[in-house]
Amino acid sequence: MSNYRLTDEQRRLKEAARRFAEDKLRPIALETEREGAPMSRETLKMMAKNGYVGLDIPLEYGGLGLDIMSCAVVLEELSSVWFSASTNAMTLLTGPLLAFGTDEQKQKYLPGIASGDLLTAFALTEPDAGSDASSIQSFAKPEGDDWIINGRKIYITNGARADLIVLFARTDRNATRGEGITLFLIERGTPGFSVGREYDMLAHTANPVAELIFDNCRVSNSCILGEPGGGFKYMQVGFSKARATYGARCASVAQAALNYALNYMQTRKQFGQPLASFQALRFRAADLYAKIEAARQLSYHACALADAGTDDAPVAASMAKLFGGEVSTKVTEQCIQFLGGHGLDKDHPVERFYRETKLFQVGDGSSEMLSLLISRHLNKQAQAGMHARLASD
Repeated sequence: MSNYRLTDEQRRLKEAARRFAEDKLRPIALETEREGAPMSRETLKMMAKNGYVGLDIPLEYGGLGLDIMSCAVVLEELSSVWFSASTNAMTLLTGPLLAFGTDEQKQKYLPGIASGDLLTAFALTEPDAGSDASSIQSFAKPEGDDWIINGRKIYITNGARADLIVLFARTDRNATRGEGITLFLIERGTPGFSVGREYDMLAHTANPVAELIFDNCRVSNSCILGEPGGGFKYMQVGFSKARATYGARCASVAQAALNYALNYMQTRKQFGQPLASFQALRFRAADLYAKIEAARQLSYHACALADAGTDDAPVAASMAKLFGGEVSTKVTEQCIQFLGGHGLDKDHPVERFYRETKLFQVGDGSSEMLSLLISRHLNKQAQAGMHARLASD
């Protein structure tokens, strides 16, 4: 049985992150979100200075060197105040870079990421390849010691602002499904790389989303991350770690919404008594609270399995993100109902929490895709004559 109770050190990290989020991030979040502006570089560097960027980057490169569980408890506290800020605290790019990058690549990029000097992006999604990542069509053709890349990427978080992008491109058109995909590290300003459309999104405007265009973009062999053709496997490394922590981040947004609604219900009176005195509303809140805690504990369990490196860690991470995303959407929707008309007012944070949660069911693996991955695990368990549960339990 995996142990996912927090250590004393993790509790200290959690409390420190909570104080930082409340004292430093909240005022910036309120102003930035009200203006619909991107999170400033100054804010990113302030986070880095206080130790909240590069959570998973080793100390030797200027990061905190935290294990996945410790990353989760820090991200949880940051997300409860500003989910967009937590996105930059541990990025999808660092997972494959740490696991498969060369020493030269790590030395070149990791210190800048940890210091907040380098903003990163993860360029995977295409017009005809989102959840079905193995169908990407962006193509890189070898030419001497270089590669010529052509293709489009869409809905790339921080794509227009990123200093460093990890790009997924096909390098073998005849490879079997899931093979022949290579990762490239591409810096902003590389000839042939440009930003296309910038999307006007429902939420998460602090991390703007953009289209990226590669038109005969020439890069050297040194830009390849890992081995050519191994990109699909490398992608799973980034997603497994991110999804394990994602459930806790989802739970924290739901918790923040519920906390706000509960405080409101203590003071808002109807029919001569506070809303909190109505049993029907209290029972709804109790049900939401139970679901939030279940999502949090499932995420902690997934993080413990990821730290242990078990074979079923990826499916546990998928379960954590799937359940956390569904719970956070239901909780924030109900919290708007608790507040009534005030819930729709942008002077209250609950409407932002609700808008943010839709990303949780779409980005970094849609709920439908995660359900497919989990169902495959179930089938394998059944075919092996095993019970439908995580094998490491």
